[in-house]
Order: sequence, then C-alpha cells, then structure tokens
Amino acid sequence: MRMFIFIIASIIPLLLISAEFYEGENLITPYSLNTDDWEILKREEGPLKSMMWRSKDKGIADTYAVHVYLGVNHNSAVVREKQDAPGEKSCEMFESYELDPIPNKNYKSLMWRTVCEINSDFVAQILHLVIEGKGSTYHLQKIWRGETTDYEINKWIEIFRDVYVCDSRVENKQCPSGYEKVRDV
Repeated sequence: MRMFIFIIASIIPLLLISAEFYEGENLITPYSLNTDDWEILKREEGPLKSMMWRSKDKGIADTYAVHVYLGVNHNSAVVREKQDAPGEKSCEMFESYELDPIPNKNYKSLMWRTVCEINSDFVAQILHLVIEGKGSTYHLQKIWRGETTDYEINKWIEIFRDVYVCDSRVENKQCPSGYEKVRDV
C-alpha cells in the first residue's frame, strides 16, 4: 500500500507538468505583456506559427513578435542573413550588431540588433533572438519604428536574456514548474 501511494505521489507532479507544457520543446519567456496595452495577432502558415503583440498606443511602430518554425532546424547565422538582407538593400544606412548570446547553454542562440535609416526621417531598430532547438527554430523580435531610448533597448536585451528553450522529455533540460504554455486568445 505504501508503494502504491509513493507511485501515485510521484506521478501527480509529472501529470501537472505535462498539462502546463507541450510534450517536447517549449519556448520559455518568463514575462508577460499587459493585454490592456497590446493587441495580439496570430498567424499560422505551414510549419510557421507566429504571435505578434502590437502596441495599442503606437501601433506597428512598437511591436514584439515570436515566430516558431515547428519541426524545422534553421541555422541562426542563415536566419540572420535572411533577416538582414532587406535592410541592407533598402536602407540608406544599415547596421547589424551582434550581441552576447543568451546564457542558456542547452541550445545555440544568436542575438543581434539592426538599425535602418532612410532619408534621415525614418529610423527602425530591431532586436532579434534566434534559438536553434532540436525540433524547431525560435525567432523573437522587438521592433521600434521611430526613435527609441537606449534604456528601452537595454531593457529588452535583458528580457531576451531570460528567454530559453526547455524540453519536457529530457531530464537535464526540464521545463520549470510555475510556467504555463501560451493560451489562445
């Protein structure tokens, strides 16, 4: 009887974890955006699943996007080349700065920031983070159109440093308790 209770007590936490996460890889973003301030848009096209948070005050001039390429393993350097190519072609001044990778050692990541200027009237900056998962590729972007402060950029760099991928099937890459998967809106 004691053994039966021990087995049940051991299984319940596993059931709780499986209810919180997808079986397999999960993108962990340990922060949330206030839905009073952000409009949420979703798109699914084949293996690409995207969610975008657009500022209700500033519209497309202030957005945050998460793109997940399910079952696709993209090399982060190739993703960077593809993301930077339009800016290199159409911006009068285009810069792409590589930043320190995120501290999670389970998966390879690449973080960089781009700045695009056109006619000195238009400035756009994008903070990118790509994580190469074993089963999928994760691409996060924070986009500012118009001027922004160094404080705001550095705040989002720190937010991105807390993002990581866990895998509910692998013991040393377990997903933390207390987080839940993103709910449909």
